Amino acid sequence: MTRYLFAACIALAACAAAPGDAKEVTYLCDGGRLATVTFSGDRASVRLANDSFELRHERAASGARYSGPRAALHTKGGEALLTIDGRQVGPCDEVKPKAGS
Repeated sequence: MTRYLFAACIALAACAAAPGDAKEVTYLCDGGRLATVTFSGDRASVRLANDSFELRHERAASGARYSGPRAALHTKGGEALLTIDGRQVGPCDEVKPKAGS
């Protein structure tokens, strides 16, 4: 019985980190640019115009921080600061869906 309970716990733990837990957020940045970010586990995929960036989670003093070779993203609440090739593309505000949509 203990063996089956242990196996069930392992299976549930694997499902908890499944890619199906991805969350997509759209941010409106300075200049009217839209950045779409998909958060999944310790990764964030950023799409901005014709560019896309794969970022990994890093330690942050406040909020959440993700970075990659060319881009970095720092989020806190509904706000984000996106930096691409050393240039800030922000600040950015989360675009919330309208109620009833």
